[in-house]
Amino acid sequence: MAKFKAQMTSHATFFSVVPGLLWQIGFLCLPLLFMVGLSFVDFNDLGVALTLDHYRAVLNQVHLIVILRSLATSLLVASICMLVSYPVAYLIALRLSSYWKNICLFFLTLPFWINFLLQIYAWYFILERNGLVNSLLQKIGLIPEPLYLMDNQFAILLVMVHCYLPFMILPIYSGMAKFNTRLIEASYDLGASSTYTFWHVTLPLTVSGVKTGFMLILVITFGEFTIPILMGGGKRLFVGTMISDYIFMARNMSQGAAFMCFSGMVLCLTIGVIYKLFNRLVPVRGGHESE
Repeated sequence: MAKFKAQMTSHATFFSVVPGLLWQIGFLCLPLLFMVGLSFVDFNDLGVALTLDHYRAVLNQVHLIVILRSLATSLLVASICMLVSYPVAYLIALRLSSYWKNICLFFLTLPFWINFLLQIYAWYFILERNGLVNSLLQKIGLIPEPLYLMDNQFAILLVMVHCYLPFMILPIYSGMAKFNTRLIEASYDLGASSTYTFWHVTLPLTVSGVKTGFMLILVITFGEFTIPILMGGGKRLFVGTMISDYIFMARNMSQGAAFMCFSGMVLCLTIGVIYKLFNRLVPVRGGHESE
């Protein structure tokens, strides 16, 4: 018994990782491998055959436009979230006391308590022709008739930024929470200006959180299909909506899997390019400098 306890203690780290590893394999790796294999399969009257026809069908102008539209929307949403989130995270992490910091973090996590669809429908009732915004603007006399705030790209961007903003603020805050503010004071003491200190001290030591949040939002919004359908009226196809149409409407899972794999490769390539751009524009300093 003592030997068994000693073995368990020595391998405690391994056993603590196993559940998460099994979850990752079962609910991420295996489904992904299944979809990749499905993209090379063709079901016909003669049975099942391997083919590249699904990938040939993907390589056309319509699919490329959909991918580029989704990519442009994702980059724009991630960029807006980054510009809004950095000052907010900076204020919470480096300027507020512990009491107010905890209150702000509570309100940042509060949206996660609310169902995602409820958040989208709330914006639906705010932006519709007879919604809160149009009713208020008409009541105060700023507009003679309701504005078209729904079923367009503006509504999609607005709701995406609102829903995914915490996914940018929290990683940036996590990186800034470890930041040593004495480095800023030392920079000022050495005669550096506020602008120079920010670009050469603060930003390089906190850019890891920015990269994490940017990549996270880029990946999530690239495959988003609920917001484009509900807020965009389904007028424009995005990657997520096209994949769902292939699988649920056209019942062509192989074609949908091929489009998913191809768009995923484009996304991975884009992430690699952006990651290199981040490292080139803002080189990350060594971890010892923030201690």
